[in-house]
Amino acid sequence: MRKKFNKLMTISLITSIAVIILGLILILFTKLSLDIIGYIVAILLIINGVLNITDDYKQFKVFYFFDGFTSGLLSIIFGIIIIANPSYIAIIMPIMIGLWIIINSTFKLRMALALKDSSKTAWILPYILSMLTIIIGLCLIFNPEIGSFGISRVIGFLIILYGISDVIDVIIFKKNIKSIAKVFE
Repeated sequence: MRKKFNKLMTISLITSIAVIILGLILILFTKLSLDIIGYIVAILLIINGVLNITDDYKQFKVFYFFDGFTSGLLSIIFGIIIIANPSYIAIIMPIMIGLWIIINSTFKLRMALALKDSSKTAWILPYILSMLTIIIGLCLIFNPEIGSFGISRVIGFLIILYGISDVIDVIIFKKNIKSIAKVFE
């Protein structure tokens, strides 16, 4: 039991260190990281496109609503475009996130206004926060390159925090292996 646990904790420690390094790479080499993410997305789009086309040929029916060939071909074309210029992902990603934030914030804004109509005083803070997040979404849309660098750095920072937290957990668990083993025996 203890050998398995120690092996598991060692693997977890190695993984945590790798995650911390990944976070540092995202922070220190943001442009390179975004290009690599662009290539990964492009490859996934091309694979998705090939799979859609082959699936369409295997199960072709004239009256299917979903056309795997067309969506597959578009997916392959988008993948090739991103491979030709991986920095496009740095533009597309913040725009999509900005749109999602605006749509989500608009819904919350409507809910805050519904609270206002019901004569509740709790509508002011959600209203202000919704307006602020709409502005954040617009900033991401109108400044996608700055947004992608910011998002990458925030993700890198969060990954580093996760890795450090995991390292601390492993150290604590290894020091208290006897107590943990008693629980599982």
